Amino acid sequence: MTIQKCEICGEESKALHLHMRKHKNNNTTETKEVKVEQDVPVVTPPVETVSISKKEWEDVQNQLKMLYNVADKGRIYNYESKGAEKKPFRVKLSVYSNSIVIGWRTMKDELIKHPQTGRTVGEVQEYELLLLDNSGVESKVIINGYSAFSDARYSERVEVEVVSKKEDWQGNYTFDVILPDNRRISIDSRFVN
Repeated sequence: MTIQKCEICGEESKALHLHMRKHKNNNTTETKEVKVEQDVPVVTPPVETVSISKKEWEDVQNQLKMLYNVADKGRIYNYESKGAEKKPFRVKLSVYSNSIVIGWRTMKDELIKHPQTGRTVGEVQEYELLLLDNSGVESKVIINGYSAFSDARYSERVEVEVVSKKEDWQGNYTFDVILPDNRRISIDSRFVN
């Protein structure tokens, strides 16, 4: 009997076909092809196959679907994105009158009550928007009513890439973003998305 050298690990063995069992991972049926001399036969174990019925297959698929649906979505995302390339963090900014909305505040929010019954019959709301135009000039605009304010914030939006994120000592975040015209600005996280 001749001594043969394993091409995987380099170990020499008289019975190379027995040595190959060491290289199997966790009882898988996959084997690696090894060149041996012609006078020594290589014995490979038979491939184990498991057959299940269509009903059993559907049951397994339903269980996987149920587990996926009840699992923590954050953990699923982390698991699935391990091999994926990192995508840039993106946020949406509001656009009003061809200017980027970089801030807002409530100026007035009063309830109007009926003088005799005391019931609320309406409300007066006034909001101030801080806008940044294409030339980099900041301006303020007053908007009356919540529906007009909501339209200003959500009717037209632009997606931008976040370059960096900073946190101040109070826990407030500021994003440095690149606008569609390649300008870089800092914006408070309360005024995005």
